[in-house]
Amino acid sequence: MAPVTGFALPAPSAAELASHRSAMLRFARRRIRDEDLAEDAVQEALLAALSNRASFQGQSALRTWLIGILNHKIQDTFRREGRYVQVVADGTRGEEGTDDGFDRLAFAQLAAADDPAQRVGNARLLDALLREIDALPATLKDVFVLQVLEGHETAEVCMRLGITEANCWVRLHRARKRLADRMRDHLV
Repeated sequence: MAPVTGFALPAPSAAELASHRSAMLRFARRRIRDEDLAEDAVQEALLAALSNRASFQGQSALRTWLIGILNHKIQDTFRREGRYVQVVADGTRGEEGTDDGFDRLAFAQLAAADDPAQRVGNARLLDALLREIDALPATLKDVFVLQVLEGHETAEVCMRLGITEANCWVRLHRARKRLADRMRDHLV
């Protein structure tokens, strides 16, 4: 039987794309081995797939197409994060590389810092981060606070805010990007 030509497949829906998120996240975690970077790569891949879903031609399974996009985003992550340095709990570098200072935010609340100047610096850094979070547009701030700061699952955040999972990912991705850009000034 000859293949049908001139037949266009309907673009996959956001829900169809979202149904593959957990498989994509497992794939990304195995490749990247950093939870936040893996999550960011999956979000970027889903955003790319969502904005280009009309280009899906059905020549492969939808999951295969999505994993292909994700694989490219992971490669982009490795290129972009080539200077990524993991900071260990004492604030020193965990690996060789250039520390851009952004990782210090995770340790701004370390208890019992011995150096008073370090405590003041950490307090100022935390104040700056809280101001930047507060300055986010409400749509981004709500998702960021519920999911990142309060640790709610994506489904619960979506239910509370009345948004789709894809929209939640977009908002969280935009909030993280905006905070990273704005905090760079505080880390110079």
